[in-house]
Order: sequence, then C-alpha cells, then structure tokens
Amino acid sequence: MSDIIFAHPHVLWLWLPLIGGLIWRWFSVPASIAVSSTDHYTGGAPSKFFAPRHILLLLEALAASAFIIALARPQSDVELMPSIKEGTDIMLVLDYSNSMDAFDPDSSMHDDEVREAIREGRIKDRLGVARDQIIRFIKRRSGDRIGLVIFGHDGYPVVTPTPDHDYLIAYVNQLENSLLYTNERGTNIAGGIAAGIKALKDYNETRRTMVLITDGDHTVTDEIFTPVTAAEAARSQDITIHTVGIGSDDPYLLESLARIGALIRFDTRNLEKIAAITNGRFFRAKDNQGFEEVMNTIDSLETTSKKTPALVYQRDLYPKILIAGVIALALAFLLRHTLLREIS
Repeated sequence: MSDIIFAHPHVLWLWLPLIGGLIWRWFSVPASIAVSSTDHYTGGAPSKFFAPRHILLLLEALAASAFIIALARPQSDVELMPSIKEGTDIMLVLDYSNSMDAFDPDSSMHDDEVREAIREGRIKDRLGVARDQIIRFIKRRSGDRIGLVIFGHDGYPVVTPTPDHDYLIAYVNQLENSLLYTNERGTNIAGGIAAGIKALKDYNETRRTMVLITDGDHTVTDEIFTPVTAAEAARSQDITIHTVGIGSDDPYLLESLARIGALIRFDTRNLEKIAAITNGRFFRAKDNQGFEEVMNTIDSLETTSKKTPALVYQRDLYPKILIAGVIALALAFLLRHTLLREIS
C-alpha cells in the first residue's frame, strides 16, 4: 500500500478558518449571570485556559476536522499482484463442404442397421460429430480466447476469438447442414486458413493456434493462393496450425448426397504439409472415438502461460473518518444538553 493521497486536496484549506474560530472560542469570555451573594460558591477562580466547556469545543472541532478530511476524500493505492494463467488464442477452422454430411458407421454394420441408427440419431454425420467434439473442446479451455471459422468455397470468420465460451458454444450449436447452399459448400482449405489468420492477427500477446478440421482435399482452383502458401502466411505470423483429417475411408452417403455427386476423396499430404510448415501436428480421426482422442491430444499440447498485469485501484478511506466525525458531534451534542449544559 502506498502513501495516502487526497482526491480534493484544496478542501483542506478549510482548516485555516476552523483553527482561527477554535482559538477565538477558546479564549472568549463565557456567558455569565448576576447573583445576590456568592457565599455558597467555592473560592477557587475558574481556569482561563481549560474549563469543562472546552471539552465541548474540542469535540466539535474534532468533528469539523473529520468532515473536512472526508470532503478531501483520502485514498490509498492497493496493488493486486500479477497473476499467471494458462491461456492460448485459438481459431477453430471447420470444413463445411457437402461431404461433411456423410456418415462413418462401424464397418460391420449392414445398410439397414445404418439407416435405422441414423433415423434414431445414434449415428451423426461428420458435421454433427465435429460440432459435439468442438463443444467438448471449448468447455475444457477455460483460460483461452477461442473463435470459429467455417469454410466452403470461401472462408467465413463467424466468431472472433472470445473468452465468452457460452456465446461461442451457442453459435456452434446452431451449425446446421443447411447454413450454406449446396453450391457454396466446396473445400477451400486455403480460404479457411486465410480467414483464421485475419481473425488472429490482432492477438499477438499470447500463443496463437489454429485447429483445422476437414474431411477432404482442397477443391478450389487457385494456382497462387494454395493451402501451402496459406500455411506459409500463417508461419510468418507465428501461428501454429494443427490439422485434423476426419472421416473413414468408406463413408455412408444418403441418397441426397449421392445424387449431387459429392466427392469423397482424401489425400492427407496437404494437411501434413500445412502442419509441418507451421510447427503443428497432423492427426487422422476415422471415427468419433478417434476424433475425441485427437482433440484430447491437442488440448494437452496447447498449454501456455499468460501473465495478467498487476491491477492497481484506489481505496477510499473517508467512510471511517466520516463516521468518527458523526460520533464526535453526537457526543458533543449529548454532553451540551446533559452534564455540561451551559447558561443561555
């Protein structure tokens, strides 16, 4: 705690008239009355410098001083020690291509069993599985700012990095297959990375990480801005990218997805290059259990210390002083009307 300071020090000048008034009252002649005889009074002369009435004067002066100090608003600085918390700024970059509508049932299940499991909700499509695992991951990262990007033919930053995980989870819960039109649901991995870089560029005081989740190859033709050049751009910004390839080698497609001719092909080399360039790691998750294990591993990898600066705030001291002044004034009032009552 530092020395005491006053928010309104000029108020302390009121002490000058207070001191002057105290001196004048101290030596002033008190009220008197005429009596016919003094025989029944003691012969001792009253003190000129201290008499019972001076007790009242001291109490009133003390109360006035307390009120002046309270008006000047004394304060002291209180410093809270800096804290160190685990924290990382993370962008979740989620593939929103048509192939994310595919299912990955156990290979031992027959078509009829798969259809029934899908109908009953026991098997979720890839987007549903990703949604569940993302929410689970977010709930475990209490010290992080986390954001979300989805990408089809383009990258869409939908939630910037935020510590408000309830808001982020509420948004993730709204991710439905119909959010983008079918013709918008390509696999632009480079566009997703670019959107993630843009979302993270202003958060450079901590470690910055992307978790790229996709189930297919990059399908948008752009000879200049490729997934590799996007990864190099991320590396120049000191952003680490962990890549997660999800989905089995033999997915189950509903008729609606098969009818539009959705391409289900997966070459992991691009994802491996992206992770290597940015000092991240590549993971392969062929089913829900594998996906959960991958997210657990990423959770254990992304721990870093984030120092919160010391907080200094000013604590007001006037309440106790004001109470003391009120007590002194009340005591003076009580004595004036009882034990030390004066002639008026």
